[in-house]
Amino acid sequence: MLSAPFVSSFYPFIYNYSVKLFIDAMTSNENITYKLVLAPMVMFLAAGITQDLIWRVSNVAEWKSEPYVRRSILMKSYDMVQHHSYEYFQNNFTGAISSKIKGLLSGYNKFWAEMHHGLSQSILKVIIGLSALMIVNTYLGLFVFTWCIVYVPTICILSKKLNRLSFAESQCTHGLIGRISDKITNIISVFSFAGRRHELKDLDKEISGNFIPKQIRVYKQHFIISLIGGILYFIMFAFLMFYMIHLRMSGLVSVGDFAFVFGMTMVVADDIWRATVKLQDFSMDMGDLKSSLAVFDGPNNTYNKQNEKLLSVSSGCIEFHNVSFIYKKNKKPVFKNLNLKINPGEKIGLVGHSGAGKSSMMNLLLKYFTPNSGKITIDNQNLADVSQDSVRAQIAIIPQDILLFHRPLLENIRYGNLEATDEEVIEASKKAHVHEFIMQLPKQYNTYVGERGTKLSGGQRQRIAIARAILKNAPILILDEATSALDSHTERLIQESLDFLIEDKSKTVIAIAHRLSTLKHMDRLIVIDEGRIVEEGTHTQLMRKRKSLYRKLWQMQAYASEEEDE
Repeated sequence: MLSAPFVSSFYPFIYNYSVKLFIDAMTSNENITYKLVLAPMVMFLAAGITQDLIWRVSNVAEWKSEPYVRRSILMKSYDMVQHHSYEYFQNNFTGAISSKIKGLLSGYNKFWAEMHHGLSQSILKVIIGLSALMIVNTYLGLFVFTWCIVYVPTICILSKKLNRLSFAESQCTHGLIGRISDKITNIISVFSFAGRRHELKDLDKEISGNFIPKQIRVYKQHFIISLIGGILYFIMFAFLMFYMIHLRMSGLVSVGDFAFVFGMTMVVADDIWRATVKLQDFSMDMGDLKSSLAVFDGPNNTYNKQNEKLLSVSSGCIEFHNVSFIYKKNKKPVFKNLNLKINPGEKIGLVGHSGAGKSSMMNLLLKYFTPNSGKITIDNQNLADVSQDSVRAQIAIIPQDILLFHRPLLENIRYGNLEATDEEVIEASKKAHVHEFIMQLPKQYNTYVGERGTKLSGGQRQRIAIARAILKNAPILILDEATSALDSHTERLIQESLDFLIEDKSKTVIAIAHRLSTLKHMDRLIVIDEGRIVEEGTHTQLMRKRKSLYRKLWQMQAYASEEEDE
């Protein structure tokens, strides 16, 4: 592909030299014959045909490779992004991440365009043109060379600042796209709270106060570079014109020489100016690309971790050994020297006030976060030594906040086991009491659920999640408020499905529930307060303790239920 811009860089030289030979032949002889002008004509035609052929070869090479390069960029960038830690996605707008991936592809396209037929070709033409001028007229070549020594560094220094300003503008653009995406994602909240005017005002504030000033700084720097470059360009151009006229008036060059040197000088001057403009565009594009490359930078990126083992679960014994953990932005630790053993096949319930650390324990178990000290093991295998995917493959989770893909219901349920047949998906749906609802839909299992599952109610999404968990059939099951979004009738049906999962003696089950009544029949209840295990035992054992925190929570819920009934 690069052979075309390299070879075609010689074309202006050959073109102008053939014109010189042609003019000399036409002006030095009265009797013009085809023989006299044959050489320049053949040279001219051969150069044009060769240039055209080499570009067609380059085009063919381009379409046989470029689409696959772009595929690699998209695949590699997405793969690296999905290996970022959970914290990365908590701290970044989804829209901004998507915008940066798009920016990588766009930046590469612009970079390659400049390398293939833009900036690089202009630079090559300048080098070849300068070399030709040095050979034809040393003084003229030296002047242009000296001018380039002044011109090029000046423009490069100014372009570096343009690159920095463009980077800042691109970062702002990605953030702005992220904000817009966040507003669209939460459009129901905007509707519900009549917040359209507020969101529009907030967006205008961001655009006017941050985005526009950064764009104006880029425009101003672009203007300064063009102004300085233009002044230097016209100084050179004026000198060359007068110098060439002087040479001709002195009889030091022929008409053909004049046409050749003047033509080459114009080519060099034009390419220098083009290179100036392209360098500015290139600096802006590379600033954008640099901003997009930041998508690869994230905390605890596991993409390049080597030699990670695969977790193998035979019994499902889970242990927390002196685990301490603190979120980066918090000063107070969530856990400090936490110790807990969950026996194989045991069914435990985690109880505690909101913020006590229940969800944080599950996040550590799922390797969404890494303990600051201590270790977590499953069947005596340290989770720090095994891959994230192998851990999560052994755990089925029914979260409180269910997010679905904008795909058919069949695909969403099958996500629990990608190898499952349609019949197995339907069977899992029946056990989760969602099959009846799906069959009432116009396209049944082929119905699209909307982005993040917005076309379904909270209870319907939760039943889809339960069907996924049933289909996954993992040795460890986590229930995080699994019946929180269900009405009484649906809760009773779903509880039957959950009982089916929980009563499986081969499964280790960890359940978090706001309603303590759903945990009443667990093998053991773990009561957590401010990151510490303060009580543990069965429901009966904990209720017998007069000063039990669990008993206090139970009585509070019982009192609240009585008030609701009244």
